Amino acid sequence: MTGEPRLLIPALGGLYRALTPVTELFIRLCAGLSMAVHGYLILFGAREANIAFFEQAGFHPAAFWTILAGAAQFFGGLCLAAGLLTRLAAVPVLVFLLVAIQFHAPNGFVWNKLGVEYPLFWAIVVFHFLVRGGGRWSLDRAIGVEV
Repeated sequence: MTGEPRLLIPALGGLYRALTPVTELFIRLCAGLSMAVHGYLILFGAREANIAFFEQAGFHPAAFWTILAGAAQFFGGLCLAAGLLTRLAAVPVLVFLLVAIQFHAPNGFVWNKLGVEYPLFWAIVVFHFLVRGGGRWSLDRAIGVEV
């Protein structure tokens, strides 16, 4: 057997072909903007509460790690969303997510019990862009340079 499998509903083939080029863009935008929002809240939201959280979690000096984590998410997320220096931006975001996975691991898997599900999912998505780059609809592609 070669090629693509036969579609159960062949009439949907045109729709699938039309949407294929933009699905990776949507995933990159969602991942990047989600990270940026989380980083924004850490950097510009309840900073003292976030510092207290990092302190309680064992990150010392807590203010430094709070700013570093917030900056990685905010600036890395914006670059990821734009597809600008995508691979380079993915590195600190991925490191943050791997630390988050370790932090949440004692809680098990499911996110509603603060397990690793959420950071693991986003780590896999960000890893995709670390390996593949920003894709067809990225600033990297528009300027013709990738890391």
